[in-house]
Amino acid sequence: MPALRFYTTQGCTLCAQRLALLEPIAKRLQYSLEVIDIMDNPDAENAYAEHIPVIVRSDRETELMGAFDAAAIYRFLA
Repeated sequence: MPALRFYTTQGCTLCAQRLALLEPIAKRLQYSLEVIDIMDNPDAENAYAEHIPVIVRSDRETELMGAFDAAAIYRFLA
């Protein structure tokens, strides 16, 4: 099963909205999903603090950042 990492942080409204879009899509396409708070991971904080929310595909190490919509998520996972 392909894996996704979703980088977020508490109080990020955009992150919560994008996670709500991502969760059913990931489930439908059979991706596992790990949600990571960047404040709990210094490397993630350094990499993504200015870009959250961020989705990372572990099989390709590609990233989707910012104010993406459902269509962008589907394209990213295709």
